[in-house]
Amino acid sequence: MQSFNWGIIGPGNIANTFAKAIASSKKGKILAVASRSKERATQFANTYHIEKIYSDYEQMLTDPDIDIIYIATPHNFHYQQAKLCLEAGKHVLVEKPCTVNAEQMKKLVAIAQRYNLLLQEALWSRFMPCLSQLRQLLKEGIIGDIQYIQSDIGFAFQNKEKSRLLKAELAGGSLLDLGIYSITVSQFFLQEHPDKILAMGQLTDQNVDSHVLANMQYPSGRYAQFTCSMFSQTSNTMKIVGTQGYVNLAACFWNTDTADIYCDDKLIKRLDIPHPVNGFEYQIEESMQCIEKNMQCSDVMSHSDTIGVLDVMDNIREQIGVRFPNSIEAS
Repeated sequence: MQSFNWGIIGPGNIANTFAKAIASSKKGKILAVASRSKERATQFANTYHIEKIYSDYEQMLTDPDIDIIYIATPHNFHYQQAKLCLEAGKHVLVEKPCTVNAEQMKKLVAIAQRYNLLLQEALWSRFMPCLSQLRQLLKEGIIGDIQYIQSDIGFAFQNKEKSRLLKAELAGGSLLDLGIYSITVSQFFLQEHPDKILAMGQLTDQNVDSHVLANMQYPSGRYAQFTCSMFSQTSNTMKIVGTQGYVNLAACFWNTDTADIYCDDKLIKRLDIPHPVNGFEYQIEESMQCIEKNMQCSDVMSHSDTIGVLDVMDNIREQIGVRFPNSIEAS
């Protein structure tokens, strides 16, 4: 069995979730962590028994023992850091959104193809077996033909003055951090990208979106609606409605291990697949399997899927007037 040494860029909250998940892996381990703060990197390394610490990203990327990098920094850094990793010959798993806009992602895909490297967006929902099994049941018509999907996602981050979501220079806002889940999970079930989008939103004084409300129409004639908010505590649920029934995904729908399927208002089936650790383990194992198979991305979250979701978010941001600093948007 092939083994993989991982490096982490950005030892923040999300990297802690990653580290706890990979601890259960039989073929992957974290070999190194890099941060602009040596103190943070040292603390992280001590917590998870990581051998190597780097205060310079490029120095870590010259380490021949590292196979793949997990990028866990704020959104605004993803494109440049992923580009740096790929050009250094490292496979890369990038926290969602993989880039700030679709054009950046297209540039990264071209680099990954040129060097035959894995470029995987870490959108963990896509890799969860509960949602994969539900998609197969929906395809088989367990609730008839899907008519529309409704979801909402929101947390009151305005009470956290230092939250990165409040900052335009960190590509903040509710859409890229929260709304992305509604979009990607909907498109995972529908297996198509919308051809018509109508969006409204409320902006903060820093010109990032505090609330977004969007309707999406798909070529098949089906619909998806979602709201996302960083100033409101919502139900964080999703409902998939068909001609013969519906599915409820309880909070938090993007990290669900259960799905309740109803016909004639009667529960006919419940999927219940608990995560072995915390849900991150699926994307970690899938990334390593893709490298073993010489694949540049997983079929469950392909490059075209990532670009499709980014296209939707680009469209919504344009409609509601959100644009980040040129230094972030540039590719």
